[in-house]
Amino acid sequence: MNRHIYAGIRICSILSLFILIAACAKPYHFYVKYDSPEPSSALNGQKVNLQVLDGRDSKIFLSEKASNEFDMWDGSFALYNTPKKPKGEIQTYPLTGLIEAAMIKRLENMGIVIVKDNMDSAPLFEVTLNKLFLDLNDRTWVSDFSYEVKLTQNKQKTGKEKVSGQAERTKVMGRGAGEILMGDIFTESINRLNIEKLFKNAGL
Repeated sequence: MNRHIYAGIRICSILSLFILIAACAKPYHFYVKYDSPEPSSALNGQKVNLQVLDGRDSKIFLSEKASNEFDMWDGSFALYNTPKKPKGEIQTYPLTGLIEAAMIKRLENMGIVIVKDNMDSAPLFEVTLNKLFLDLNDRTWVSDFSYEVKLTQNKQKTGKEKVSGQAERTKVMGRGAGEILMGDIFTESINRLNIEKLFKNAGL
């Protein structure tokens, strides 16, 4: 067989293999690791009605460069607290759902009960997301996370607190480093919230 013809067939075979692999690739979730603090009984028995609002000026989570690394992301988030990323089926959330799931863990970890019914009897624990963004600057992942919380009883006295943080990590292993960085700042920012102070300022 002519060498040129053979080379052409080989190139076509390789291209076909790459196309097949790409076609078989499955969309994936964005995994966020959250490590809650040690359990506490400081607010045992308190009840709240938890609400999470999206107050971001821009609804974009990934910058253009970061989105190139997460080109098959399906737009959902998965929360976990195991040493390694779980395999198989896992519950997924939209962004506000991710924050709600983490905040539920944080509140219940302090003995606080999340009330779904008879919400008028429990103070409103309102979380407003102001920013959650992941960027890739050259070879460095950069993340920003900020939110504020209001704790109100009967629309009267209110406890308020704002939390913000920024972190960066050198890109050493593709999108995995971006997920690790997001998990780090997510854990730090959620755990930095002084919930006891919120209750005290709200007179609860």
